[in-house]
Amino acid sequence: MLSRHFLRSKVLQTLYSCNVSDGNDIDVVQKNFMHNIESFNRLEINQIYTLVHLRNFAANFIEEGKQKFIPTEADKNPNMRFVDNAFIRQIAENHSFCLLCNDMKADLVSEDAIFRKLHSALRENPKYKEYMSAPETDYATDKAFAIEVFKFLVNDQNIVDYFNDESIFWESDYMQTAQLTLNILKKIDETWSVDDTLPLIYDSTSQKEADDVDFAKELLNRTLLSWDEHVDIITKNLNGWEYERVPVIDILLIKMAITEFVNCPSIPEPVTIDEYIELSKEFSTDRSKLFINGILDRIQIEMRAKGLIQKSGRGLYQPNNEE
Repeated sequence: MLSRHFLRSKVLQTLYSCNVSDGNDIDVVQKNFMHNIESFNRLEINQIYTLVHLRNFAANFIEEGKQKFIPTEADKNPNMRFVDNAFIRQIAENHSFCLLCNDMKADLVSEDAIFRKLHSALRENPKYKEYMSAPETDYATDKAFAIEVFKFLVNDQNIVDYFNDESIFWESDYMQTAQLTLNILKKIDETWSVDDTLPLIYDSTSQKEADDVDFAKELLNRTLLSWDEHVDIITKNLNGWEYERVPVIDILLIKMAITEFVNCPSIPEPVTIDEYIELSKEFSTDRSKLFINGILDRIQIEMRAKGLIQKSGRGLYQPNNEE
């Protein structure tokens, strides 16, 4: 589920951290990088658990109402539709989810003050009132409403702040993980049983996923090893720019692209250039895409002329031999 584009962005962020801290111990950097990748799963499980915990809080709220000294009719005969939501119950009872919650320490009981406010806000929500007052419900309706509640939870600022405080890795990845987690929830259907495995954002048992992460680790490793080596070729192709005045992100993107030129024989140069132009749009200035495109075109030509780029496969760079 982690695309190579996304993994490249994680390598970029790691390199930026190294540049800021001047910490280029490769073993430490690689360990932190993998911890970051693996932390997506922990955040995923914790985000899903917010949905289950809100359901559990609602159940406890109903029990508290029944225990009142003078319970109202609504307290005595509560509407159990949200507590009995088939989709949320399906997740809560799934064996792999329960094991993952235990392994990844998904426990929000200490945050019940937040969930009390969330529960109160949810009960005032028109979609909640419509769902609770409908004549009847089915699995599809329960799932659709649960998905809406999940989006309500992950976008709540108190929940966002809580998770950002929990891990330094989660702040920059929170919304991306929420979107990936939402996609996972949408794929669960009525046939998903208690014994089925909950899909994870990073599935280390998948060969493709493992290969893509290995690609990212190698990209990170080789870029660090060539940290100073690439400065000369970048400087020569700046066309009047001073190296020190180029935005750090642009320099890092160019270094990563050079690493791919040299060390990834199956990735065509145009694909590499396009990838780093796209990353520049996400992480750098408005002018960076044109700057990076021009620099990489010149560097690619120079390195090919020196025999430093050796590619194999279809769709690769074809030099123009016309006079």
